[in-house]
Amino acid sequence: MLRRRSASLFALVGLTLIALAVLLLISPTAAAAQEATPDPTLVNLPVENGRYFDTSGLCATCHRNMVDEHGNDISFDTAWRATMMANSGRDPYWRAGLRREVLANPDFSAFIQDKCATCHMPMARTTSNLATGLPLQVLGEGGAIQPGTEYHTLALDSVSCTLCHQISDTHLGEREGQSGHYTIDGAEDQFAHARVIYGPFAPDAAQAAFMLASTGGLQTQSDHITSSELCSSCHELFTPYFNVETRELAPVTFQEQTPYTEWLNSDYRNSQTCQACHMPIVDGLAQAASLGNPIPAMRTGVSQHTLLGGNVYLPRILQAFGEELEVTSTDEQFQQYIDLTRQQLQNDTARVTLQNAAVTDGTLSFDVFVQSLVGHKFPTAYPSRRTWLHVTVRDVSGAVVFESGSYDDYGRISGNANDDDAQGVEPHYDVITAPDQVQIYEPIMGDTAGNVTTTLLLASQYLKDNRILPQGFNPATAPIEIVPWGDAATDSDFVGGSDRVTYQVPVTNAAGLTIEVEMVYQTLGYRWAENLREYADPVAAPEIVDFLRYYEAVPNTPEFVTSATVTLP
Repeated sequence: MLRRRSASLFALVGLTLIALAVLLLISPTAAAAQEATPDPTLVNLPVENGRYFDTSGLCATCHRNMVDEHGNDISFDTAWRATMMANSGRDPYWRAGLRREVLANPDFSAFIQDKCATCHMPMARTTSNLATGLPLQVLGEGGAIQPGTEYHTLALDSVSCTLCHQISDTHLGEREGQSGHYTIDGAEDQFAHARVIYGPFAPDAAQAAFMLASTGGLQTQSDHITSSELCSSCHELFTPYFNVETRELAPVTFQEQTPYTEWLNSDYRNSQTCQACHMPIVDGLAQAASLGNPIPAMRTGVSQHTLLGGNVYLPRILQAFGEELEVTSTDEQFQQYIDLTRQQLQNDTARVTLQNAAVTDGTLSFDVFVQSLVGHKFPTAYPSRRTWLHVTVRDVSGAVVFESGSYDDYGRISGNANDDDAQGVEPHYDVITAPDQVQIYEPIMGDTAGNVTTTLLLASQYLKDNRILPQGFNPATAPIEIVPWGDAATDSDFVGGSDRVTYQVPVTNAAGLTIEVEMVYQTLGYRWAENLREYADPVAAPEIVDFLRYYEAVPNTPEFVTSATVTLP
């Protein structure tokens, strides 16, 4: 996946000469910064000038200790290192899931490991492919997750700085450039270390020379680095699957995750990119680097590298078992990331309101109106994610007279058919009349025989997909891969941007009833963890055993999103 990008020999030589001059004439301030005692939080960042990629430690040299005009720390490495992007290669659930896929399909082990590493260990996988022509081995003896192996450092550096900043605009936003089929810009000649590093700003000659001399990166301005199409390289994923009866690979693929296409079919496509929400622009002036000659001036339009989503559970595990998982983030940095993720879930994800509450002939009736605030389905991407409505009705004394959607410390939902039975599917509801009916917005995958599955290489279809649609989404015009499946497809209240669910509850006394609806979110649905247990063998599947140990230690309770309360007179 390497494409040659020819650079003018004259221009390259010229920059090299400027770089040498810059290093000789480096400012005292910059020199002092280079010689200063390193920040202890940076000690564990890997510093490696590889054949195709630099690791994060090299980039952090100039992209740390950065502030905005208000004095806030907006350092790229500080924000990035606790994110799931920075820890995709360490993610213990991904490792466990990868092991399960390999055990379920042993004849395709090399293909599975290499394919999954394309986006979880992209620098290691790309380097292995280009340098040797061989797929990357992730698991087992000699695998990239093992300390001391050739690609371990690159593997654990995960989705690092130079990976995203070296992706070219080739086939961006097209199927050929998705599912990990990104193209890395570079050259395999005597100027191999002059790798193109794309950024949103026009490079200053002196700064470009400084970067070239210190990292071998050739600064190049390109708007594609700020486009949603860049993100679709890995976050638009179609996976192969087996026919369960013939054990043959199907000639088509399955839409495992499609946030880009969902965004493309929403109103947000005309107003906000992926980066606008997940890498928001700093308010006012800010530094884009903190070291160089001269020291970079403040500018507008600098993106924060917070890369927030909705995943709180895996960062909590990484925080709890950091030393074992070789993390480079401190507890405090993980906690800041967790806190910011919770703020995003609670402030920028969804709203619920209670409407039309009334008691008639001994029946309490009310509507829960759900409104999406995001530019794709909620939840979106990896299909283990779900959100649901926890509804409680209490009488005037506070006693519960009705409850739907309660849960335990494992995030197991009371009354949910799939949590109770691996082959169960909880329907999408328009009207709820009993406590064991729960409105869960989720995808449920099925194999070619129609069985419920959480094994990706068996998933050929969605048996249910009622994830909340983004504003402007029209099922009549959207591609078939992203339309609702199941009862939601015929629910007239389930439309782009919202859903309405009616509850009808028998009551004996109408006075003073209090209705509360709480929307909660779970990164890892109960069944997605429980289905690993049958493969838990310390010899054959140590990654699964490790993950289940973390899972038992860190409660998988859902995250609060939003709520509403109404009390009847």
